[in-house]
Parts: sequence; structure tokens; C-alpha cells
Amino acid sequence: ARQVVSEIDYLTKRYKTLSIAFMDNLLPLRESKEIFLRLHKLGKDLRLFAEIRANTSYEVLKAMRLAGVEEVQIGIEALSTRLLKKFNKGTTCIQNLEIMKNCEELGIADISNLILCFPGSDITDVKETLRSLDFAFPFHPLRVVNFWLGLGSPAWENRHAFGLRAVFNHPNYAALFPPDVFQSISFMIQSFRMDRVYQKKLWQPVKKKVKAWKKSYALLHSGLSYSPILSFRDGGDFLIIRQKRPGADPLTHRVNGIYRNIYLFCRTNRSLKRIIADFPQIGEDRIIKFLKMMNGKKLIYEENSRYLSLAVRPLEKEQKQ
Repeated sequence: ARQVVSEIDYLTKRYKTLSIAFMDNLLPLRESKEIFLRLHKLGKDLRLFAEIRANTSYEVLKAMRLAGVEEVQIGIEALSTRLLKKFNKGTTCIQNLEIMKNCEELGIADISNLILCFPGSDITDVKETLRSLDFAFPFHPLRVVNFWLGLGSPAWENRHAFGLRAVFNHPNYAALFPPDVFQSISFMIQSFRMDRVYQKKLWQPVKKKVKAWKKSYALLHSGLSYSPILSFRDGGDFLIIRQKRPGADPLTHRVNGIYRNIYLFCRTNRSLKRIIADFPQIGEDRIIKFLKMMNGKKLIYEENSRYLSLAVRPLEKEQKQ
């Protein structure tokens, strides 16, 4: 950590710049928090960008924001756990939504990608994605990108399993290199043959929904005062949750007593088993009923009996913590 911070300190002095980018997920998870806390102590008005993993913790994100991180690109790629398994990502949709929520709370712009038309994706993947988008609505919209085939990627290695009928260098490389070089070297970006018409049609509803998401996000953030789309304020033994809606007045929800504690407990995604174990005083049936109700109101996300509260603490409140 000291070496990283020392080099950044030296480079910003030498080249008279305050804009730094951390690329290719190179930040070590164990030392990330210390790196950014040390960068903060430099006392410089740094403007930082970082490519990070979806399992980056809230505490690390908080240190990043303190140091000057304004934008991140997270390895989200999909909002369907089934599709993430096909990507071989090792993450789940609920993890992706959690880090999107954390970035929203800390005022870090999340400019991550949502990959469409992945080879081998099907209607179930699309339906899962559409459902998840309903719950991602309060957070910074993802950027839609079409799948591209990278040399050495799982899809490239197992092309037949992913329905790729042929794999070859992208034609654009032919304009850059002589024919013998183009034909003898495998370049980073590969081209392929598959049923592109089917995939394009399949993912059209997602593309349309993301477009509406971007429009509503911009609309709900317009005006003189900034406030999150879905936020909560803590009254000690109760919560007031405010849910902004496009073209309608905001909804207000009050969560009292032990249910306030459960909602705050689920700010990190928790298993139903863990929630029941931590709140034995009210019984399993009442907990499940509460979680289902909050899920129906789009205030909690559920996936495979894991639960995540979606409301964020307003930034000025979080900074006091």
C-alpha cells in the first residue's frame, strides 16, 4: 500500500495531474482500503476512476470515495445469476445489486456494462434480467453493450457449447495488418458466427427497459435538489423510507420496531436462515411475511432465500457515520 501511494504521489507531482485511473481490476482486495485511506491523507484533490470487482466491500468503497473516486466500472455484466454462471463470473445478481446500491449511497457513479446477446443465452435469462431490472430502478443505469468475443475467454475456449459455429479474427484487423500477419496470428478481439438475429430479438425487451430506466433516472434526478430515488431515514426505533416515482408523488413507508432492525440488518444481503437466527423473538412466519411484503413493494430484493434491503441512506447522513 505504501509503495502504491508513494508512486501516485510522485507521478502527480511530476506530471502535474490529479486524475488517476486504476485499470483491469488490479487493486488488491486485502490492501485496497489502506491504499485509499493513505491516498486521502495525501491531502490532494484527486479525481480517481477504478475498475473493481463486484465483491468489493462497502468499507472499501467508502475509503475509495474519501480518497476521490468519482467513477467505477464494476464487473457486473449481467443481472441474472443463471447467465452469470454461463459467464463463469463466480458472482450472483444479488451481489451485483448490492454493490450498485452501495455506489448509489456513496455518490460514486457506476458506469458498468450490461452485456446482451451472449451466445447460449435464452428466454429464461432474459426473464430473470427483466425481473432484476425492476429492483435496480433506483440505482445508476448500466450501459448496454453487445457481447464481443475475447481471445482465451470461456466462450472462445468452449465455442461449440456456446453455439458458435465458427471463430476467427475480427475483420477490422485485416485493415491494419498485412494478409500473412492477419492469417497467422490470433488477435484479442475475435469474430464468430451464430444466430445473431435470434439473439437480437430475444434481448430487445431488455434493451427497451434499460432505455426507460435511463429516462426515469434522469427525470427523478432533475431539479434543484438532489435526493436518492429510494432512501431511508432512521428514527432510532423506526425508519421512514421514501420511494420516488416517475410521473407520481413519492410513496412513504414507515417500518417500526423489530422490523426496522431486520431491514437495516439486510443492508448486506443475508440468508433467510441467518435472519431467523438473529431475530428469534418474532418467529419465522412473521419474518417471512414481512420480507415478502417488502419484496412486493420493491424495497427488498430476494434471490434464492437471500434478502437485500434496497433503500440507501442519504449521502449527508452517511458521511457523518
